[in-house]
Amino acid sequence: MKKNLDMTEGKPISLLWAFTFPTLMGNLLNQVYSITDSIVVGRYLGQTALAAVGSTMPVILLLAALMIGINVGVGIIISRYFGQKNEELMRRAFVNSLYLGLFLSAGMMVLGLTFSGTILRWMGTPEGPLQEATAYLEISFITMICPLMYYLFSSAFRGLGDSQTALYCLIVSVLSNIGLDVLFVAVFRWGVAGSAWATALAQALSAVVAAVLLFRKYPMMRMRRQDLRLHGKLLRQITVLAIPIAVQSAFNNLGNLVAQSAVNLFGEATMAAYTAASRIGTLALMPVETIGSSLSVYASQNHGAGKPQRIRQGVRASLQLSLVVSTVLGVFLLLCGRQMAGLFLAEPSAEILTVVQRFLLITAVPGILAGVMQVYQQVLRGIDRANQALMGGVMQLITKIAVVAVGAWGMQNLDVVWLGWPASFVAGTVIPYFCFQKIAREMETE
Repeated sequence: MKKNLDMTEGKPISLLWAFTFPTLMGNLLNQVYSITDSIVVGRYLGQTALAAVGSTMPVILLLAALMIGINVGVGIIISRYFGQKNEELMRRAFVNSLYLGLFLSAGMMVLGLTFSGTILRWMGTPEGPLQEATAYLEISFITMICPLMYYLFSSAFRGLGDSQTALYCLIVSVLSNIGLDVLFVAVFRWGVAGSAWATALAQALSAVVAAVLLFRKYPMMRMRRQDLRLHGKLLRQITVLAIPIAVQSAFNNLGNLVAQSAVNLFGEATMAAYTAASRIGTLALMPVETIGSSLSVYASQNHGAGKPQRIRQGVRASLQLSLVVSTVLGVFLLLCGRQMAGLFLAEPSAEILTVVQRFLLITAVPGILAGVMQVYQQVLRGIDRANQALMGGVMQLITKIAVVAVGAWGMQNLDVVWLGWPASFVAGTVIPYFCFQKIAREMETE
């Protein structure tokens, strides 16, 4: 395969799969790390430590969503200028996205260090895991520059149509992360804090490798002095695109934060079970998110090249891929989900295994619903309609919070809490679907 992929020519389903596959393998590998991380914490440090790490995850994912959202924006803009063959603006978009990310991450770091303990108490974290959870969260805020740089370079590669090199960088991150995790937690006995430091150092190492590869493989991305200046118009363009994406990603994870607060009401054992179940469930939900993300790059390249008729073809191809992948993974979780839960604790109770099984059945097995939502939200981002995609994200958030609140605080029923996931996928699809149909007709008749 060529080092980068021009998706303005050729069969859409083949192009999308060729672009998606390396990223999908990388993301699955990343989930292997995440699962391994929880296994190391659960088996070496016990149920309380596993609950502590799990209680921080919605906040950590919220931060990651903001970083990813900002950098997805630069990936889309680089894709657009790649389609236009404008190398100067590709470089300037990269630099100005870095400035925006540094500014926002510095502000979030200050706020996070100030309010980490308060956030966890507000979420109802029990006293048992609270201290370790606070330490984990504070380290994550201190090292925010590491994921910022990691996601920035990953998005730059994807914007250039090179998901393969992004995969190589992810492999560096994952393997070093697993090694450092075992070293810090199992050997040095640094506890939950060791797991947080392992993640940050692995991301920093991967960012260094990515920087070397980007500037070596793509000489046109090597910065000139004039490229380093703050470019007001381009910065505004990045901000207008990136902020709605970041906010929508934050909305999605804000729903998970509320869900974690609801789960905390059911006690430490349920918290540990939810930590394990959410790690396993991501194996079904993450691939369809990856397919949707690839569609945004495909749509952006064709939008920049003035080929709107290919965008609708890409949507159909993405829906087909999502259906196949989600069906295969749904069957896998039905058959093996309960057995996988036994990996996280030396002697998991029947209660924990039951919670894991029910969570997977209700939230992860119907993954095609998430796939459809991702397709229509992501294609809107790719054609510079991030605000319409954000409207879908708002509906997704409202629905998830409402269903989770009824299940936890109204009915005290975990199964109703889990229904918040599929219900939110459906709600998050409606507005983006009708917006895309209207916009696509307008684009094709111009």
